[in-house]
Amino acid sequence: MGILKALFYILLCVCFMPYLYGIDSGETNVKKRIHVNDDKRSNYKVNNFTTINLNSTKKTKKEEPKKEIQKPTKSYEEKLHYLQSLRYEVMSLKEQIGDDFQVSVPYGHYVDDKTSAQRFNALTQSYNDALKKSGLFGGVSMGVLDIYTSGYIDNNLVITRITPLVYGGSGGYQKFFNHYVGTRLYGGLFTSFFNDIYTYDIKNGTTAPVKNPYGGDGNLQSFYMLAFMSADVLFEFPFDNTFKNYIGGFMGLNIGVMYYRPYASHPQKGDYYPAKYIWNYNLQVDYSFNLGMSLTFNNIHRVEVGLGIPFSYLSLPGFAESADVLEKIPSNFWRSAVFLANYRMLIKF
Repeated sequence: MGILKALFYILLCVCFMPYLYGIDSGETNVKKRIHVNDDKRSNYKVNNFTTINLNSTKKTKKEEPKKEIQKPTKSYEEKLHYLQSLRYEVMSLKEQIGDDFQVSVPYGHYVDDKTSAQRFNALTQSYNDALKKSGLFGGVSMGVLDIYTSGYIDNNLVITRITPLVYGGSGGYQKFFNHYVGTRLYGGLFTSFFNDIYTYDIKNGTTAPVKNPYGGDGNLQSFYMLAFMSADVLFEFPFDNTFKNYIGGFMGLNIGVMYYRPYASHPQKGDYYPAKYIWNYNLQVDYSFNLGMSLTFNNIHRVEVGLGIPFSYLSLPGFAESADVLEKIPSNFWRSAVFLANYRMLIKF
């Protein structure tokens, strides 16, 4: 009986073993499926989160920072510092290029590349500023002067004087070599409107208008004009650190041709008819000194006050005719210094 009971238990275990194994494997598969599903859910969440982040990244993509625009240097110190920073680059490039190197700065052939960096930069900056003040210019002028004539009428010495306002214009070319020194060559013309002629008494300094010789309205009048060519030396000094505004002066020589003729109102022949009084007309060469002061603004606008001081005259035979063709003592024609106020503007293309 004991043997049979043992066999019964063995058979019973054999019969139930597959069932027990199926339960265990089922639980294992379920756990595996649950684990896989959990992994899928986590992956789905991660993928969705990543997608959302990518989209948000696209939407909120930061703009690249703008490059800072370098501000133009204004003061002399800033320009000097900037040039010093380029000094070593220039020297390095020169070594690479070799003998073909040429200094491409204004008046560069005057600069010795063996000089110190500070002196090199100062010179090149000075020449560059000088170039900005060089070029063609044009301007307008206004001034005042005294014009004299003298001669004999009925054996009496007569001196006449007019004091006209003169207006005109000029144009030419100026060239600066550094901040301080330059030259200019220019020409121009100024003239007066018709002005009354006065007799001038040397003894007491009194004047009186000359009556119309034709008996018409008004007094005897005159027309005056001066065409000239001038060459001046300019010198000026900056009064701020921008090296654009200067105070200075000028001096030079002037050669011109001035024309004088009296006119009067004629009852039959109209106004401003030529009249003979000491002179019928006169054209003569005028030599003078130029001297004055100036203010320059922004390298372009130049305001001047000055004098044109005559020192000699040259009569031109055949270009002058006195009122008395039989005069024994020649008549004279001269002028005082002319006081002028000028405005000139540099023309930059």
